[in-house]
Amino acid sequence: MSHYLIAYIDPKRNDGEEDPLFGEFTFGDKGRNGQKLLTNVQKGDYLFFHTTIHHKRYITAFYEVDTIMSIDTAKQNALIMSKYYNPHLKRKESSENEAIAFGHPIHSFVLINPLEVNEKLLKELSIPFNPFSNPTVAGSLGSKLRNWLTLDHGQVELLKQKIFSISQKRFSNPNKQLSTEEIPLLLEQDIEEFIFYNPSLIGPNLEVKERQYVFKNSGRRLDLLLENKKTNELTIVEIKKGAIDVKIISQLDSYIKEYKEENNINHVKGVIVGNGVLPHFEEKVMRELAERNWKLFNYGWQFSLENEFIR
Repeated sequence: MSHYLIAYIDPKRNDGEEDPLFGEFTFGDKGRNGQKLLTNVQKGDYLFFHTTIHHKRYITAFYEVDTIMSIDTAKQNALIMSKYYNPHLKRKESSENEAIAFGHPIHSFVLINPLEVNEKLLKELSIPFNPFSNPTVAGSLGSKLRNWLTLDHGQVELLKQKIFSISQKRFSNPNKQLSTEEIPLLLEQDIEEFIFYNPSLIGPNLEVKERQYVFKNSGRRLDLLLENKKTNELTIVEIKKGAIDVKIISQLDSYIKEYKEENNINHVKGVIVGNGVLPHFEEKVMRELAERNWKLFNYGWQFSLENEFIR
């Protein structure tokens, strides 16, 4: 049996391409890593996924593998092609050793509060690590975690224990006071969920038409699609945790274009939600927004005091 700790790129920094696709517990790869999936990974093995959040590494999900198959075999299955949207399934051409993993729908899990992968955790896992292999510890971690790391059964059990020792409940109550430690753990999906339950914050008469809408051709996903109850006008909301730059303009442009073509409609508005604009791009971003008549919303946190003895 082979278990792995695998790095991935956040879709916000990967032109919207989402793989692993946590909403359906799929993951594809090719070449040397695809060969690992095909030859080493079996039903019941675990794949842990980690990415960069605010310059630190975090485990954000794990799959208990249910099925591994070559991408060509998967494409021949009509049920798989109609049910799953992983980008590897949507590409016209297949690559050498391209494979896809399907996680067990019950035993796989997307973390609400990610688990930080740091020097301490690697030590607890008995994974050799030299913090001085790069000028910074963060650089050393990045180098160590760049390639897939093999895990044994004991390491898998320890990771699951660590994951569930952290509260895995969503910050879904907008009136709940968050601690200073909890705020950095908020994810884009938490901001998305807040807007999902409060669409009027984006504009009057708005309601959610679709959440995580999946494009049929590309397999990419929209964060939120809102509809005006009175005019039926549609608005695509793109959310980014952190400051935005010009890349999000072209990304939202492509979403709007693809949605209009796919649904044969002429007009869709755009809204971006982020934590301000990176200073170097501020003038260009604001000009691009004005030209398209899009809106930009900034999220933030309010300071509050709570009486510890009144519940």
